Amino acid sequence: MFNFFAYGTLMIPDVMYAVTTREFRFIDAILRSYSRFTVKGESYPGIIPVTDAVTEGVIYFNVDELSLERLDEFEGDLYQRTPILVETVGEEILNAETYVVKPECRDYLSSKGWDVNKFTKTYLETFLESYQDFQKNS
Repeated sequence: MFNFFAYGTLMIPDVMYAVTTREFRFIDAILRSYSRFTVKGESYPGIIPVTDAVTEGVIYFNVDELSLERLDEFEGDLYQRTPILVETVGEEILNAETYVVKPECRDYLSSKGWDVNKFTKTYLETFLESYQDFQKNS
């Protein structure tokens, strides 16, 4: 079992469920030394290492291996699953896995930040519809 830090669309439990078909306990967390940017032409973000940056997200607990495999497939070739340390609201430091944009793919990121509230209001419904068949094809 793994802890998984989500900083983008997977922060939203409905998206996490659409990908994994499972529900996980989660709490708010932050990732230091990484910054989040919107992927060019897309509604979702990626993160890259940036000194002194902080990225807000959530940490999901006890994510099983099958769910991680589904997340790997969902994230695709743009990202690399990476072990990191995250900090919870209670300032506890935990080991987790997250998806970092591969160094050779950083040109795919825009200079714009990403906002989960804007995504939820503007793109979530369409995003979920586009992934509703994800499990059938996995």
